[in-house]
Amino acid sequence: MKTNQFLMITLAASSLLFVTSAVCLIMQPDLGAVAPIWGVIILVSITSLAAFFLMSEDPRKGCFRVGTLLYLVVAAMATSVAFGGLFSQNFTIVRPLGLGASFSYRFLLSLLALVAGVLGVKESLEAIYNYSQKGREVLIFAAIRLSAIIALFILGGILAVIIYKGIWAISWEFLTQPHRRLGQEGGISTAITGSLWMVLGAMLVSAPLGIGAAIYLNEYSRDLRLNRLVTIAVSVLNGVPSVVFGLFGLAFLVTLFGVSLLSGSLILGLINIPTIILTSQEALKSVPNSLREGSMALGASKWQTITKVVLPAALPGILTGIIIGVAKASGETAPIMWTAVTFTSTPVQMIYGVVPNIFQPVNNLDYHLLNLIYFLGAWDVEENAWGTALVLLAMVLSTNMLAIVVRNHYRKRISW
Repeated sequence: MKTNQFLMITLAASSLLFVTSAVCLIMQPDLGAVAPIWGVIILVSITSLAAFFLMSEDPRKGCFRVGTLLYLVVAAMATSVAFGGLFSQNFTIVRPLGLGASFSYRFLLSLLALVAGVLGVKESLEAIYNYSQKGREVLIFAAIRLSAIIALFILGGILAVIIYKGIWAISWEFLTQPHRRLGQEGGISTAITGSLWMVLGAMLVSAPLGIGAAIYLNEYSRDLRLNRLVTIAVSVLNGVPSVVFGLFGLAFLVTLFGVSLLSGSLILGLINIPTIILTSQEALKSVPNSLREGSMALGASKWQTITKVVLPAALPGILTGIIIGVAKASGETAPIMWTAVTFTSTPVQMIYGVVPNIFQPVNNLDYHLLNLIYFLGAWDVEENAWGTALVLLAMVLSTNMLAIVVRNHYRKRISW
């Protein structure tokens, strides 16, 4: 019982060391008061682990494991740094000629403390379960849960910073007025309308082509080699950097249509086609073949089977892919900055008040934010930049939420 108490002390001390060092590694605060506390925590952890080995029935068990020795070495280094023995607080590793990253005392001590905390948790958990397979499983499950928590913490932190910084810029004028004086005054109304029209145009280009290609590959084509080749090509195209599409648009589309809404919509549509093809293929593959066979047995033609049976059943997945494409298109900057956008606050010209003039350049939220970032430090645009980022983030999150709602709605209507 006493040996388990020592291990629990080691586990608690190492966990505290891990959490605090992770926070300090991110925030990079002054470690003048924290370093001695870390040194004491590490000493308590090492002493408790050593007491466990001395008081256990088999004191040799685990004492000479590589993991234990590695923990002792890292813990000793971290303790020495914490108490100023290995190097001082002014110590800094600088890359030659000042190029690249430099590693200061704060970073190195926080990193050593983080590694010592992780190794201490690992050693204490394995010792609690007597170095058995159960202990390894508990350790792996704890690491998986910790990974999920860290991911949520990072995402939540990003959202919290953007919301906190950008909420003060949001107002009715900001959302309904065009920008003035290089974004120092006014709002982002022209950027919002330009983004909406460009994304809508991209969907009008990519949705029919992507869904049609998926239907052909999954329902009509019987050449397995061709299907495999096309699928590989589409997957490779889906991984091509968007800046390459922008270069293609500058070389071919701009020469035909100029820097315009049409060029931007076409290039975003080309970027979205691979995503829509892949998601639509998976949605069509999820439809059981028994539905197709039953429809054909009742006398329906191939096309009637696809339109009346297969597509309604695959609609949730297809719509999800289209809306994910919308979110992807609304966040692209590189392919449109050479083909479609301008930083001027000219509103989208409407033909008969309904159809936009597709041959004019438009403003865009992504490009607007990029220009405001360029002006940081030179002009008073930081608050408007955070507000633009918040509006853009809200658009992307709302489209993803819409995809989830649509998918769940249509899934309830499908049963087989």
